[in-house]
Amino acid sequence: MTAAPVSPAEPADRRRRRTARTRAGIEEAALRLFTEQGFDATTVEQIAEAADIAPRTFFRHFPSKDAVLFGDPLREQERLREVLLARPAGEHPMRKLAAAMFDTAHRIQADRQQHLMRAQLLDSLEATGDYESHLMHRRWVHDVAAALAEHCGDGSCPEPRLYTWAMLMMTCFGSAMREWLVCTDGTSLPVILAGLLDETTAGMRTVAEETGAAFTGAG
Repeated sequence: MTAAPVSPAEPADRRRRRTARTRAGIEEAALRLFTEQGFDATTVEQIAEAADIAPRTFFRHFPSKDAVLFGDPLREQERLREVLLARPAGEHPMRKLAAAMFDTAHRIQADRQQHLMRAQLLDSLEATGDYESHLMHRRWVHDVAAALAEHCGDGSCPEPRLYTWAMLMMTCFGSAMREWLVCTDGTSLPVILAGLLDETTAGMRTVAEETGAAFTGAG
């Protein structure tokens, strides 16, 4: 019997999985060492040894030990674009964004401890960590808005509106993440995010109705 041909995609898939495992191992080792002995006292060589890799392998995945603190934004951006592209044509941009946020929430559920360690480390860096997080958030909002514009079809939505929606959704996701990381009753991130979006939507609807009524009355 002739053996079934091997799909050309399989080697690439295996490489991606191997790369993902290596990155995850580096992150786990680095965050553990940062927590145990402090960020400044930890070297790339120590991280590489703990992850059982060569230092040059570390640098193939991260440009510096600082970059480990923030995970892999390029991978997340790529996943975001995949989710947006898969959404139905003509769907409202906010629904596209919600789908992307929930996709992320479901994927990181299993990595709560790692995200908690990262958050605690960033807090311990005080002003530097807060500032870097702020810059990263701004870049993320810009990238999300750009990806949304790319997948909005006819481009009928003006850029300021897309940026506003992206900022709102990213802010809601960040708030849900913070609540999830301090939550002790086991509530999942998707459930927390859904509740926060419901409350935000209700509040925005109330404001819109009151504002509309006020301007209508004034007219």
